[in-house]
Amino acid sequence: MSRKRKNFEALADKLRREISGAVEEKVLMKRYTTFRIGGICELMVFPNNRKELAFVIEECENQGFPWRILGRGSNLLVKDGGLEEVVINLQKGFNQIEQIDDERVKADAGVRLSHLVKFCQELGLSGLEFCAGIPGTVGGAIRMNAGAEGDEIFQHLLQVEFYRPPEGNYFKKSKELNFNYRHLQLKPKEVILSAEFQLSPDNPREIRERIVNYLKKRRRSQPVAYPSAGSIFKNPPGDYAGRIIEELGLKGFRVGDAQVSELHANFIVNRGRAKASQVLELIRLIQEKARKEKGIQLELEIEVVGKER
Repeated sequence: MSRKRKNFEALADKLRREISGAVEEKVLMKRYTTFRIGGICELMVFPNNRKELAFVIEECENQGFPWRILGRGSNLLVKDGGLEEVVINLQKGFNQIEQIDDERVKADAGVRLSHLVKFCQELGLSGLEFCAGIPGTVGGAIRMNAGAEGDEIFQHLLQVEFYRPPEGNYFKKSKELNFNYRHLQLKPKEVILSAEFQLSPDNPREIRERIVNYLKKRRRSQPVAYPSAGSIFKNPPGDYAGRIIEELGLKGFRVGDAQVSELHANFIVNRGRAKASQVLELIRLIQEKARKEKGIQLELEIEVVGKER
């Protein structure tokens, strides 16, 4: 057994003694990404509250272990060699939603967007219908400034709660945050804990109709039948990545079980047993052809992490 592996085991033993949340070793990341792709991570921890989250992060910092936060694993491609780091999963311990008043809702970072949309619809609060069908969590949606139908998450935020070691918890008003296209500028090691949304009262039935329409449109235009990480590339200014890729003749192009979607060319789908290396081969091919044939540099919207096998 390597020294590094022994260190991870020692950390796992300590965390099991100190927190109530689950601590799992040698976790297959394909179980925790919407792409259903990814190698092994050394350690995955599920803190049950803010105190446990702070303890886990501080232990990692003090002992020199790299760490990352995980929600639902959308917009994420984990390489086949996996992750030599501690993955902190927020889905179990950070999943509370509450109504603050007639126009405001607060949601933890680990809340699935689909649950938040349904919660708001039942309360008769409108504004987040465009999130229907986006496969992610509140924290991930804020970090990526998720958007659809000309709307973006930042437009409905009042404030966001963060944790940053060693300072602890603090809040920022949305106007103090630096949002741009599919990105929120975060300081190093800043973790989103929760967010407060400003919404508008409306008829729950009408809200539901809009949600249903968004979901129908998504099913018609996006390959929801196969695992994916959502849009692979950011749209270049004044254009659409999907249109460019289709014009390059790559719609439906396949490397193993990784395929450029036949329905929407800015999606790469996992047709069964796709490897990260196959997805990356497709990405490189698309970027090279776009650069050579159109002079366009397509920028990734997904995050690629981990090591090669």
